[in-house]
Amino acid sequence: MDFISLITNSPLLPRILISVIIIAVSYYLSIVLSNYVMKLRLKAPPEVIFNITRVIKMSLLALGFLIVLPILGIELSGLLVAVGFTGIVVGLAAQQVLSQFFSGISLLLEGRARVGDSIRIGDDWGVIESIGLMSTQIRLWSGEILTIPNNDLMSSKIYNFSRSVARRVDISIPISYTSNISKALEVIRSLLDSKELVLAEPQPVLIVDSLGDSAIIIKALFWVPSQEFWTIRREIIKEVKESLEAVGIEIPYPQRVVWLKELSK
Repeated sequence: MDFISLITNSPLLPRILISVIIIAVSYYLSIVLSNYVMKLRLKAPPEVIFNITRVIKMSLLALGFLIVLPILGIELSGLLVAVGFTGIVVGLAAQQVLSQFFSGISLLLEGRARVGDSIRIGDDWGVIESIGLMSTQIRLWSGEILTIPNNDLMSSKIYNFSRSVARRVDISIPISYTSNISKALEVIRSLLDSKELVLAEPQPVLIVDSLGDSAIIIKALFWVPSQEFWTIRREIIKEVKESLEAVGIEIPYPQRVVWLKELSK
């Protein structure tokens, strides 16, 4: 009688004890291998290494359970037959799971987005909190956590603002029709030139964009470091208004001219 037969024919209590030991050893090995992988200097993002360790842990635990089942008297052949009857249902469900899994792996390997990146997907803006094997979590600027299935994320357009060194700021500045356009352009350009974080190359561009209903629209286009985009944009809008008002250039309210015609009796 071989060792496996000896164990399977032993009383239930020793088999349970042996099963617990096998599961414990599997868990211990999964921790050891995971820690080993974490210590390796792999040229991969941290989230990729994290998910690799998760796969190692799940695989070793699954192996441990497969070893334990015969010891507890559960025949794998009978289990496989039972699985065969539900294979179609499980297969259909597994397709979606596997799709999410491989989409997550592809997303991590391609490097389209990483934890900490500032991104936009559709109308949603935020920072990536985590990239899992099944889904990705994004903390929106409004504070909510948005969870997106990896399959949906892979099929979406991802605008990643953290990968670019600089971003262009576009600001529309209305001035009244009675204001001096050349003076306004001079004031705005002087302000942009005085800001250290407004890049000199590419040079800021000022254009008279359109003639609106109640204002002449000047558009200012300039580049700033990506990480300073929102801060500089807010500062420039505030200081443009103050600088124009200081030289008597009006930023008008929306206006309408109404002509009244007196009808003769």
